Amino acid sequence: MNAAMRKTQQVPVIAVDEDRCVNCHMCIAACPVKYCIDGSGDKVSINNDLCIGCGSCVRACTHDARSIMDDTAEFLSALSRGEKVVAIVAPALASSFPGQYRQFMGWLKSLGVSACFDVSFGAELTVKSYLNHITANKPALVVAQPCPAIVSYIEIFRPEILPHLAPADSPMLHTIKMIRDYYPGHKDSKVLIVSPCAAKKREFVETGMGDYNVTIRSFKDLLDKRKINLANQPEADFDNPPAERAVLFSSPGGLLRTAIREVPDIQSMARKIEGPELVYHYLDSLPASVAKGINPLLVDCLNCEFGCNAGPGTLNQDKSPDDIEYPVEKRSVESQQLYGGRKGSDRTAARKLKKVLAKFWKPGQYDRTYINRSANYHLAKPGDSQLKVIYDSMLKQTQEDHLNCAGCGYKSCEGMAVAIHNSLNKKENCHLYRQKVIESERRIVDSSTIRLHEEIIQATAMVSTIRGSLERLQADAASQFAAIEESAAAVEQMVATLGNASGIASGRRQQIQALAEATAGGERDMIATAGAIRKAADGITEIGNMIGVIHDVADKTNLLAMNAAIQAAHAGSAGKSFAVVAAEIRKLAEATGGNAKDIALSISGIINQIKTSNEMTDRTGKHIKTISQDTGKLADEMSALIDSFNEMSTGGTQVTKGIEELRNVSLEVRDVYAAMASDIGDILNKINSIARISEETQQKVSQNSHQS
Repeated sequence: MNAAMRKTQQVPVIAVDEDRCVNCHMCIAACPVKYCIDGSGDKVSINNDLCIGCGSCVRACTHDARSIMDDTAEFLSALSRGEKVVAIVAPALASSFPGQYRQFMGWLKSLGVSACFDVSFGAELTVKSYLNHITANKPALVVAQPCPAIVSYIEIFRPEILPHLAPADSPMLHTIKMIRDYYPGHKDSKVLIVSPCAAKKREFVETGMGDYNVTIRSFKDLLDKRKINLANQPEADFDNPPAERAVLFSSPGGLLRTAIREVPDIQSMARKIEGPELVYHYLDSLPASVAKGINPLLVDCLNCEFGCNAGPGTLNQDKSPDDIEYPVEKRSVESQQLYGGRKGSDRTAARKLKKVLAKFWKPGQYDRTYINRSANYHLAKPGDSQLKVIYDSMLKQTQEDHLNCAGCGYKSCEGMAVAIHNSLNKKENCHLYRQKVIESERRIVDSSTIRLHEEIIQATAMVSTIRGSLERLQADAASQFAAIEESAAAVEQMVATLGNASGIASGRRQQIQALAEATAGGERDMIATAGAIRKAADGITEIGNMIGVIHDVADKTNLLAMNAAIQAAHAGSAGKSFAVVAAEIRKLAEATGGNAKDIALSISGIINQIKTSNEMTDRTGKHIKTISQDTGKLADEMSALIDSFNEMSTGGTQVTKGIEELRNVSLEVRDVYAAMASDIGDILNKINSIARISEETQQKVSQNSHQS
């Protein structure tokens, strides 16, 4: 045998759809070996090297998260490539397609399958191999091996039974070897297996025989997809000799009912047992029975409770036993009549069948060996102290906490603890743990609901307060809007007044500037006048000085006239003329002196008046200077005031715009307040509803807590 086929690893035969898996652990509950499934994550996964391929999880999963991995696509691809393919057909087909198994073969041949062989005939060869082994080797125990799931279980979990496993091929392998050895025309053909289960794939991989394991259910899906009615298909017979009663091989006890033809008392030496709830427990106890010497000679065992006819790859999982077995029993009667006549004579049937089987059987031709796969199973067993730690983590403090409720899938708390110890599960999947956590959380929720209800009541009061405040705000907003309306009108009037004042002030700007300039000119003229007056005063002063000179001259002239008169008197008549001149000169001197005095007095008065005028001019100049300065300042201030008026007018326009925007915003605020008031009313209604719901919830939680 190929060394690669002897590895302890196993090909996967069961697929998990993670999108559909809900981690319900129904698969673990259904699985006979439990620990091939890892339930420690959010989705389960399969350890293929521990999985026996029984398909129990496929049947148990109500979420369609498990499926059988078969070779439908590869088979159809081989036909499309024109490869030569023959089919071997499990006897369970007759139960899935009652009365139509011949039409099924006709349909297969229409697809391109060149020949169809009946595994029931291979089962006849298998019975012959078993009986030959019992007769020739006198074994203490023979465990039948038609079921590949049971073979895998023994190889992995009960290797001590391997020496007792029948050293002969299964009916399917008998059939394939028969084709290779006795049908040379099909020796090199690929072999399609019309199969009732998933585990058969491993048998073919291990032995290197069989190519496409396609379940009966997959063929039904293909028929439905192509909308093919078998009733309309032509019938075809098998291409090998017919079986006699081995057509019962797919039914519980079928092996014994076939072997009884050769060994009438076989039932007294055999044990018939099937179904995952019984068969694996029985196999676990079998080594002890062997040690005690109380074991039967032959164990006819099958994984499925109703045999291969209700295997995971058939259409019969939900049918009654009568519906399942009736078509098979009917075919058995027909087959026995072929060999034993209408009366079904066992002796006649045995004689005829013996001749037929002799053509297809010889010693050693169908021998089979097995692989010890116990190395795949390395489950760590926790000690007592380790178990206590695990139980504590699962909140199992007392013996009463060990419910063994099977909710985890392991049927016992210890089984769950072992799984947790091997990281194949987690405490959160324990029913008691979840229950206690829920109770704890429920108490927290109970307390929280009370606090929540109180908070909701407080929130209701707060919202009511907010609603009142919002209503007041809404009233204030209305008042504010009215005030803004009034302010807007006043500002608009003020802006208009400012505009008028700005216009008037702008008209007076030039007048004020002319006044300032005239005042400055008056100041300059006054300064010039004051200068002229001072110059005139200086000139008059000089005239006064000159009058003094004239006065002195007059005095001297008068004195001279007096001297001349004296001289004239002395001169007598000769000096008469001179005396006249002297008199005239004296008169002139006196008049000049008098005039000089008058002029001096006038000049003195003029000088005093000029001084007074000069002083008044100085004072007036100072006043004019002050007026000029004040007028300049006034002009500057008036100019600045006019600019301010202009700016105020411009700013007033902006203020008007701002007030208009404020008015619009105020309108929006008023509307928002109204909407908020409405929303707050709705919120208050909802909070009141929530408060009622909270009160009801709190009452229900309290009731549940008291009931618990």
